[in-house]
Amino acid sequence: MTSTATPNHNVGSVMANAAFRGVLASNIMASIALGTSRFVFVWLVGELTDWNPATAILGIVIGLPPLLLSAWAGSLADRMSARTLGVVLFATSTMLFASSAVLLHADLMTVPVAMVCGLITAIAPAMLMPLLQALVPRVVDESVLLQAVALQNLGMTGSSLGGIFLGGAVIQAFGLEAGLWLLTAASLGGIIIHQRTPIPPHEASTVRQGAIRNATKIAFRTEPLRSLLALTIVLGIVITASTLLLPEIARDVLGTQSLAASALNVAMSVGMITTSMLVATRWQPTRRGRALALATGSAMGTGLIALGLSKNYLLTLFICVCWGLTGGIAMTMMRTLMQTHTPPELMGRVMGLASTAQNGSFPLAAAVLFALVSATSVPTAMVITGVLCSLAVWSIVFRRTIRDL
Repeated sequence: MTSTATPNHNVGSVMANAAFRGVLASNIMASIALGTSRFVFVWLVGELTDWNPATAILGIVIGLPPLLLSAWAGSLADRMSARTLGVVLFATSTMLFASSAVLLHADLMTVPVAMVCGLITAIAPAMLMPLLQALVPRVVDESVLLQAVALQNLGMTGSSLGGIFLGGAVIQAFGLEAGLWLLTAASLGGIIIHQRTPIPPHEASTVRQGAIRNATKIAFRTEPLRSLLALTIVLGIVITASTLLLPEIARDVLGTQSLAASALNVAMSVGMITTSMLVATRWQPTRRGRALALATGSAMGTGLIALGLSKNYLLTLFICVCWGLTGGIAMTMMRTLMQTHTPPELMGRVMGLASTAQNGSFPLAAAVLFALVSATSVPTAMVITGVLCSLAVWSIVFRRTIRDL
């Protein structure tokens, strides 16, 4: 695989951009809210009931907002003021996480109530993701888009998975209620940061009726967007299996508590941060499609298989690091290629479709996991999912449509 060295001043010029710094910081706050909240609610439901399929049901519930609202949020990003939309969503997130913490403090949190709280608190973070991703090509030059996406991926990964570790530590030290207040604080920080970000104006789309449908037709009829969106769906399934089943494996198979369980996510984060930083500062492959094919084809599904088979905590920790190393490359290349091949006037809607594909697959994958866990066991469900995802990835990435990008 050929590559070129990327001068460090490119990264410096990206970080010198006040608008990009603000978008990156907002993205970090939103990622903490989205990623950490899933861990908190999975752990909460696990504390409320010993019935394993309840976790999969929770996955279906908290995956509904990304599935139903991401494309609409992307359409709003093309039509509305990005600052106004972002502040409203962060404020909504703050209010809902605080309300959940109050319910838990009042000892009113049952499994059904936790399911409802998980559903409504996922709405605003799910809508923030396509908005913030669509802003990156607007605030940076195309010549440094790869570096900007790598830095955004670095921030999202570090904050989401690092936030899970922080959430696990806070839960173990102070209890589940403190975990919800942590999410409230992150959302409040998002309000302040996004309000102060100097987002440049853009020409708002005047198309309203049928805007999402038209963008969907263009995306799914056009290569490489169609293949990249298909790959994003598989990525969403992999993330779902990891998010829902890894805490269960850590607790019931490996015998760990919340801090050690969340450390597995930190191990993934370390791997993803390492390769994202490498792409941002030192390594820019000339064949980005081939880099994407190698990273996803070698590890996306096989990582789940390895995690499902491991019975040793240190081995699982090592697998998570290796999985994260390939994940940093895969996610950076995937998002860069998608944004490069998307017309500017459709950026918000296509990013909304990508968010729908990745996060919206959560409830569908959770439903399948519910059936697998009920029929087999948590580790076996992880292995079966890994095999199916590997087959799907190989059928996508080893075609010329992706390899020749």
